[in-house]
Amino acid sequence: MAYNEIFVDSTGKSKTLTLRFHRESRMRYRINNVEELFENEYKVLREFLEHHKNIQRPRIQELYDYSEGNNHTISIQQRRSEQDMADTRIIHNFGKSISVFKQGYLVGKPIQVEYEDGEENSATDEVLKEIAKVNSFHDLNRMLVLDLSKVGRAYDLVYRSMEDVTKVKRLDPLNTFVIYDNTLEDKMLAGVRYYSVGLSDNKKHFIDVYIKDVIYKCQMIEGVITELAIEPHMFNDVPITEYLNTAEGMGDYESELSLIDSYDAVQSDTANYMTDTSDAILAIFGQVAFPDDVLGDNKKQIEYMRKMRRARLLQLKPPVDINGTEGKVDAKYLYKQYDVNGVESYKKRIVNDIHKYTNTPDMTDTNFSGVQSGEAMKYKLFGLEQARVDTQSLFEKSLKRRYQLIANIGDYVKELTDFDISKLKITFNPNLPKALEETINAFKSLGGMVTNETAMRLTGIVDDPKKEQELLDTPAVPEENTGYDVDKGKLLYKITSILKKFKAGDYSEALARKFLKDLGLNEMDIESYLHDGEEVIVDESIV
Repeated sequence: MAYNEIFVDSTGKSKTLTLRFHRESRMRYRINNVEELFENEYKVLREFLEHHKNIQRPRIQELYDYSEGNNHTISIQQRRSEQDMADTRIIHNFGKSISVFKQGYLVGKPIQVEYEDGEENSATDEVLKEIAKVNSFHDLNRMLVLDLSKVGRAYDLVYRSMEDVTKVKRLDPLNTFVIYDNTLEDKMLAGVRYYSVGLSDNKKHFIDVYIKDVIYKCQMIEGVITELAIEPHMFNDVPITEYLNTAEGMGDYESELSLIDSYDAVQSDTANYMTDTSDAILAIFGQVAFPDDVLGDNKKQIEYMRKMRRARLLQLKPPVDINGTEGKVDAKYLYKQYDVNGVESYKKRIVNDIHKYTNTPDMTDTNFSGVQSGEAMKYKLFGLEQARVDTQSLFEKSLKRRYQLIANIGDYVKELTDFDISKLKITFNPNLPKALEETINAFKSLGGMVTNETAMRLTGIVDDPKKEQELLDTPAVPEENTGYDVDKGKLLYKITSILKKFKAGDYSEALARKFLKDLGLNEMDIESYLHDGEEVIVDESIV
């Protein structure tokens, strides 16, 4: 849906602009206080609902459509005015491709959330991890990032289930919005979710308004809002959290819809040309040699010509003038000339611009083929990396708000106490292709300069450096009355694990030597294990 706007420029001239989306399609709703929503029979709330349905929701729906292969511009009826010409519509789902790539890059690997309060086996950390597991936070975060990439905003709701368990649920941006105050702090005052129940004309329309301490359950009938119930909650804040893709709330391909439309158009025109070529007009210069039994019958003549065309044979006779001189005979198809090279160059330029301005690499590009170093790949993904940093910063801020809501209700039900948001450490792990040999060499080069845990974190050689270091530092647990040296057994087990990875090619010799040396082995034993084929006997039951 396009919007016309009268715009007065810096010179004072008036211009009529046609905008794809209304300028207020991404605006934030603001009020001075919560009471304004409910005054004068919910006047302000009704205005916000009407504005969201008519101004904001069309933009969100169109962006979702472009991620589902329902591109709007190419789908317009009667795209070609000639009724007897081909009108093929070819849709390219760049929206889905861009969003899935962004999703996989940002949260393809789970976000690591740790509560660092200085205590070993922190009870708070264990509770948070259990809640994350119950709610499948990794899947939830992936859905939220997908929404962010498509429409620029995402929402989730923290609530207490009927089983008295803290739950977190994604909300649909099509029917969710939040309301802030008018201060510079951008304090959230309310969250609104509206939805319908039923089918067609029998639909009932409901509204849930979440504020700091209660939920207003309402129903709207013919524009009139009726309060059904007021339910208290103990989250001590609005339990809906808003996530932003950019500070302006823009989707990743929102500004490049015209490029996607152009590519759809040129590919469709190419297909139309190929179709029209196969159905080209046959021009005959001369006379068709009709048999005597079809002369004078137009229907029979047309059928006869169709038979000749199917037989790939055209029988013609030359015209004869009054002097008995025969003229020339010719037949050829009439069709437009097609500039193949020009069209292909144009399509390539459009594709390059789409990837350039959405900061997503074209993985079909020949520049991505072959073996690429990690550093070379980083430079090719530089634009995407900058966009990721911005999205990640905004996502982390909202993610901390989610955990604060969980802590608030957890404190009330005595599941979490003395929660300090500053002790929450959130680590993102971009899903970047890695060259194993490069990673190992980088890890080796840091040896002796930083701790193993720091080296593992910097190089990303393992997903969980803390856990890996704990495994390396795990002391032997003595067992009584077994007659078995458990400490030695564990040592041999570690040696065996290193040697297996060395023989499989996962560890270079240098890295294997370092790990064996860290276990306390001398150079002679290391050499024997690596090259002399000395076996290590291990009783794995003690590990």
